[in-house]
Amino acid sequence: MTKEEYYELIRSIRAELDSDKSRECPCPKTSCEWHGDCYACVRLHRIHGDHVPNCLQSILDEKLSALAAVAEMTVQKKPHTPAEYWEYVRRRDAEETQQLHAEATSETAPSAASEASDA
Repeated sequence: MTKEEYYELIRSIRAELDSDKSRECPCPKTSCEWHGDCYACVRLHRIHGDHVPNCLQSILDEKLSALAAVAEMTVQKKPHTPAEYWEYVRRRDAEETQQLHAEATSETAPSAASEASDA
């Protein structure tokens, strides 16, 4: 590839990124906290390293399936995390937020006993 061909490739990539093509998150895990936030999603998958983001799995599936076929092997998909797990996370987050708010409120509110002793 020449420098000019490379330059044209970069220009076409920039044009694709500026377009609406692939702007929507294709991940079927719509209840995921990081759905639509590609930067955070990819960072988390890199940090944990246990699998790649769902939007990239089809690309890898095709390549790995072809490689597995050459080695006379098969590829098996990992089951998705159930949506109710994300619902549980949201409920627990709300409970924790409510508890922290209650604790903060009780710490700042004067007690009835101290008000009576002040009088």
